[in-house]
Amino acid sequence: MDSVTFLALAGGLALLAWSPAKRHFLSALTGAGLLMALSWMGWKDLAALTVFLPAPYLSARALWGRKDMNPGALVTGVVIWQLFAFVVIKRYAWVDILGWLDHPVAVIGVSYILFRQIHLVVDARFLGHLPFSLTRYIAYILSPWTLVAGPIQRYEAFCHGVENVGPPNTEGLLDGAHRAVNGLLRAFVLAPLFLEPSRVTNLGHPDATWIDFLVVLYGFPAYLYLNFAGYTDLMIGAAKLCGFSNLPENFNHPYLARNTRDFWNRWHISFGVWVKHYVFTPLSTRLIKATEPKWHGLMMVVTVLAAFYVVGAWHGTTLNYVIFGIVQGVGVIASAAFENWRKSFLGRTKAKELNQRPWFQAVCILVTLHYTCLCMILLNSDLDTVMKSFTLFLGSEEGG
Repeated sequence: MDSVTFLALAGGLALLAWSPAKRHFLSALTGAGLLMALSWMGWKDLAALTVFLPAPYLSARALWGRKDMNPGALVTGVVIWQLFAFVVIKRYAWVDILGWLDHPVAVIGVSYILFRQIHLVVDARFLGHLPFSLTRYIAYILSPWTLVAGPIQRYEAFCHGVENVGPPNTEGLLDGAHRAVNGLLRAFVLAPLFLEPSRVTNLGHPDATWIDFLVVLYGFPAYLYLNFAGYTDLMIGAAKLCGFSNLPENFNHPYLARNTRDFWNRWHISFGVWVKHYVFTPLSTRLIKATEPKWHGLMMVVTVLAAFYVVGAWHGTTLNYVIFGIVQGVGVIASAAFENWRKSFLGRTKAKELNQRPWFQAVCILVTLHYTCLCMILLNSDLDTVMKSFTLFLGSEEGG
């Protein structure tokens, strides 16, 4: 589906939301999601999607509102099955030792689909106060506003948004239009300006200089932010034009973060909340309960690294993404350790005063920014290309 077709689809949904026929909006949203997904698929992709969708729906249906039911085996089985299918569909290079995952299937948005499915299966027992049907399931899982790049919305918020679809007031109309236009400009006009100059392969040219390195270092994070945040703005704006005004915000000035933990509270916010809720919190709780107090600090380190392993693996299928997740986890651990050291060395009061000093905040922002930019080089290309480009660059600089 090209951008013109999507804009026509979004416009059609908005017109329906404003019309007396808005009671059919949920069905239209379901159809739009299916149309958007199928427009990128061949028959093999469609077959894979058909396999990927039923189990979470059927299990959620069986568990819906059943607070008295012990769902352990069912939930575990479905989650394991979905994770297995996800790994097969995504063709994770670092688990494909025997080359069994070499297939042409590509399901658009499968990473976001998986997270919404796990949320439904795990929380189905506590969502009985909300309506649930096959139509709502497909509309939620394949929503055209969140299919490709999020944000990851909880089912409760989705239902609330659907119930409030209708003509927005003047403020909502202007806000939605502004977000959509701003997103279009950022994602499709500004972001591409940074893409080619910031490719890490540019460092492999014989005449590459440290200026080229700085362009890659700062340009690629700029591209990622403008492209990702811009696309999110476009989707939030399109939804607001339908009166669907509660898609979660996904970015909050991430490059002004004061440490790596703060960065992940500002970057891809809905993803961070999901990982915290479904990976970090349950894993840390189990590890803390299973160990003596003297091991609790180590268990928190293990939990952070495990959570950020998921962060890295979810972002991409090659080893460089896993390394990115791990080094981000190390950054979070280092941030917490530095904060604890300040409190023990200076005392809580003086440490708090130091945190509020503008010069200290500026230093923290600069350090975090450069750590983040260096880590994001790992996302610029595959690991071999990154290593080769830097080897050629450093070799040419030494030779020069």
